[in-house]
Amino acid sequence: MSSIDYAARVSSLDSHDMYSVLCDYPQQVRTGMDIGNTVNLTAIDARRIRRMVICGMGGSAIGGDVLRVYAEALSPIPIVVIRGYGVPAFVGEDTLVAVLSYSGGTEESLAAYDDARARGAQCLVITSGGTLLVRAESEGVPVALIPGGLAPRCALGYLFFPLLMIAARLDVLDIQQSTLTSLIEMLETATREYADYLDRDNQAIVIAEKLVGRLPVLYAAQTGLEAVLVRWRCQIEENAKMLAYSNVFPEMNHNEIVGWEQNPDLLRRIAVLVLHDRDDAPQIRRRISVTLDIIRPMAADIIEIHAREESALARVLGLICLGDWVSFYLAMATGVDPYPIENINRLKAALT
Repeated sequence: MSSIDYAARVSSLDSHDMYSVLCDYPQQVRTGMDIGNTVNLTAIDARRIRRMVICGMGGSAIGGDVLRVYAEALSPIPIVVIRGYGVPAFVGEDTLVAVLSYSGGTEESLAAYDDARARGAQCLVITSGGTLLVRAESEGVPVALIPGGLAPRCALGYLFFPLLMIAARLDVLDIQQSTLTSLIEMLETATREYADYLDRDNQAIVIAEKLVGRLPVLYAAQTGLEAVLVRWRCQIEENAKMLAYSNVFPEMNHNEIVGWEQNPDLLRRIAVLVLHDRDDAPQIRRRISVTLDIIRPMAADIIEIHAREESALARVLGLICLGDWVSFYLAMATGVDPYPIENINRLKAALT
């Protein structure tokens, strides 16, 4: 049983009350849905949309990743996520470009927005304010205006769900109200469970404590859970200030698996987290099983996590919810404040 006093550490370390923000996630989801359903989209002609590009960085871009992964099996059009200063050459009048910037001041996203506009794309913006809001409103571009005041990585409900509802309204994909209702119920139940830091069987705490002093390496199938891996890695890095790495099946079987042969002292510090989707293909399940048999003798620990919710979206967001809490408790367990991102601020200052 853990000897860590999480109540004391949350009180002393959590300077910006990230704990309460995590507890509020289901309400974020509801608000995000409402915002997405009320955005004025008359400036966008859905009949002309042949592809979709989502632009963003960091905690803002992850909403695009979740939509892309979720829509792979549902959308008749290709969806691409761009993290950078421009958009691809194929972007034109038949492209819907969604620019996500929580602050509205991300320089890469502002440049991508200008590039998309110059190429004649149909654009929409999801932001809490800043220069991006000013430009979009002055140019008649639809805006989903979301609440501000959070770290972008804490605002996934505000960033993803307006995007999801807008995509549904523009016939990019179809989603049933029953799916959304059950999703919120699942997130409410999961949030209550993960928020209880007095429960030593709390799954998020159990996983977090297995990562203390170790290097987390995350694996999952590319189809279905790729966006979840990205989210877990980024949350561990920003909240717990620890490096983390990820790769996908089957690709890692063609290269990375060979890397488990050298540097045994390093390998013995690696905790492997494997995320399983109930819809993983039989070939993928077999690959994961054989791979774990090969690397188990070298790794410090192997932690397997199974997503069994009925809908694909619930499985993705349920695992993301768990990962967010794991990263928070990992920060608490290692004695760090999850909020500051000093190296990012130093980088921005040096580039200004």
